Amino acid sequence: MSRQDKDKRVIKTKSAIRQAFIELVQTRDMAAISVSELVEKAGITRSTFYMYYESVADVRDAIEDEIVANLDKIVNENDWLKSMVDPYPLLDAIAKEIIAYDDTNRYLLSGSNSGHLLDKLNQRVVVAFIRFVQDNHVDIDAARAKYIAAFISAGTSECFKLWFNHRSTLSLQELCLRISETVTKGLELLKSIETNQG
Repeated sequence: MSRQDKDKRVIKTKSAIRQAFIELVQTRDMAAISVSELVEKAGITRSTFYMYYESVADVRDAIEDEIVANLDKIVNENDWLKSMVDPYPLLDAIAKEIIAYDDTNRYLLSGSNSGHLLDKLNQRVVVAFIRFVQDNHVDIDAARAKYIAAFISAGTSECFKLWFNHRSTLSLQELCLRISETVTKGLELLKSIETNQG
């Protein structure tokens, strides 16, 4: 078997495992899914599963890591100074990435399953923002920047989670606009308080 054929087989097997996981986790909590059930659904053997993963949680981690890597690129290439004035372009880019993985994200952003991924994403946003502040000598205290970024990131991710769980009549783009307006007004209020105190 050629290396290319072997690579295609690996991709096909991992894809089957991933798809089986996504289907199973939509019906119950991940903790209730066994490796036996997962391999049966994927149409593979246990030994094949263990060639790639050690546990069901490893499958979740692999899916989340892929999503986080894609969102990392967006967050790290972001112009944070512009986003502080108008966060909509950043939120819109994130929303488009979420929609690109709609089936996966519907699981990952649903009720009991979301905490793990959202924690990873929020942490990445905070780290990227602090790095930007430090690298560009922005006139914001790093400790303060951390709390501001954490607050905005957690609030935004919670809004995305609510949107996925309740499928409101609001489009994802409209949601991004409303979050953007809220963030902008909050940052303006923060600036005015600082100016009045200074």
